[in-house]
Amino acid sequence: MHYEVSVDASLEHLRARVCFDGAAPASLGPGVDAAARALVEATDDAGRALPVRRDRIDLSSLGDGACMRYRVDLEIARRASRFAGRVDGELVSSQGAWLWRDRRRVPEGGATIRFTLPDGLFASTPWPVAPDGTQTLGPSAFQRPGFVAFGHRAPRVIERQHVRARLVRLGEGWQLDEDALAHWLEEAIDGIATVQGRFPVDDLLVILVPAPGSGMGFGMVRRGGGFSAIYMVGRESTPESLRESWVTWHELSHLQLPALPQRDAWMYEGLATYYQEVLPARLGIQTPTAAWSELVDGFDRGASSRGGGALTEASTTMFATGGFGRVYWAGTAFALEADVALRQRGSSLDDALRRAAPRWRGDLEVWDSARVCAAWDAPLDASVLRPLRDRYAGQVGFPATAPLLSRLGVRRDADGVALASAELSAVRESIMRR
Repeated sequence: MHYEVSVDASLEHLRARVCFDGAAPASLGPGVDAAARALVEATDDAGRALPVRRDRIDLSSLGDGACMRYRVDLEIARRASRFAGRVDGELVSSQGAWLWRDRRRVPEGGATIRFTLPDGLFASTPWPVAPDGTQTLGPSAFQRPGFVAFGHRAPRVIERQHVRARLVRLGEGWQLDEDALAHWLEEAIDGIATVQGRFPVDDLLVILVPAPGSGMGFGMVRRGGGFSAIYMVGRESTPESLRESWVTWHELSHLQLPALPQRDAWMYEGLATYYQEVLPARLGIQTPTAAWSELVDGFDRGASSRGGGALTEASTTMFATGGFGRVYWAGTAFALEADVALRQRGSSLDDALRRAAPRWRGDLEVWDSARVCAAWDAPLDASVLRPLRDRYAGQVGFPATAPLLSRLGVRRDADGVALASAELSAVRESIMRR
């Protein structure tokens, strides 16, 4: 499949011409079901209308090697896409809202896409780009959402720590200029790179969307065809407010792991939550005592959170039950216990990630937690993390964190959390040390 995509300057409509090598699929539909109502028209290459049945464009009349065209209303498509927005005449959404495809299978042989845009408008995508501007859509671009922005600024390219990051700022009225925002991302890349000795992926699109106030309000990483991250940033933010925000470190820490299924959200979110506190302590952004205090408070909240059944079940149903606290913080408890167990063997969770990450670096396929732990255990002389993973995955209720915290010398007192000499206090100190 080959897409040629154009938009008008006001970003009201997107037009696509799609050509097929060989036979066309039976029908095309959007990746987001609700975006079907955004379709304005669909024709063959000669302009003859194609029928639309059950929210799918019927292509049964097309011959081999044929082309077709469709047009979508971008505002309706935007409203159908989660985490999409329009600000100051610019747009960010998932490609599933406007990239119509064969809903039954990924295109055999892959797909390409080219954008033809008005002067002064740029399409920022997470997909690989050839020198002639053609972009490659791998299988995951049709299986998972990614972030795509149409804006008036070309991406700012930052190359360091083995990653080529492209930074896109949407909207107007920012207190921070582009240089300051680029410096924030450079510092974040350097900080994340301390875990593996390099940034965990080779290419990354980062989109900043303005919001009222100061600081980082929300973030998310997606892997649809490539790695992309979006952050909601207050227009009045200072460099310190961005650097000190846990959201900065949490979202980029997701890239330390491959994609995991929903039942393993506890590991995916838990590892990111662990490093959102550990990394700022190592970098001097917060004190080790503050980091331990955040972890202890998080464990308390997780223990009182909703979401019954085994941890894998709670992960699967957390959007319905609201049991996010249990899932995130039980996963954080796993990361802490894994790090301590490894450090007692002369290793660390950092080392485990550093050794295993080349197996999944750049891999957009979905792994699972058992496979990840097997990769972590492979260089060891015993199975350490796989049995720990099995215990956590099947555990009903929140894990008991108090005994391990006591051995680490992390204790509550009248003033909050205090650090004391204990059996594993040297391990405790090494966790928060760069």
